[in-house]
Amino acid sequence: MHQPFFAAANRVIRMYALRQERASAKAPAHSPAEIYWACEMLLNIARAAAYAASKEEVAIRVTAALWIKTGTAPEFFSEVEEAQS
Repeated sequence: MHQPFFAAANRVIRMYALRQERASAKAPAHSPAEIYWACEMLLNIARAAAYAASKEEVAIRVTAALWIKTGTAPEFFSEVEEAQS
């Protein structure tokens, strides 16, 4: 099954990477402001996931918090739900 909130979060992570390739004087690559902005977008997705009662919310929220804390961009989320035993 497809996980739409993880797909949206992956788009944010990918856009962050693209923005870092094209850094400007206003927002240097990997600056706290760029990380904060990307994390805010992830938190917005997490809020939407929570409203939809999606289990994806927790993982996205934790990832954003870890990114803010460490400054290290996260890996992409798996967009395919693993089968439960």
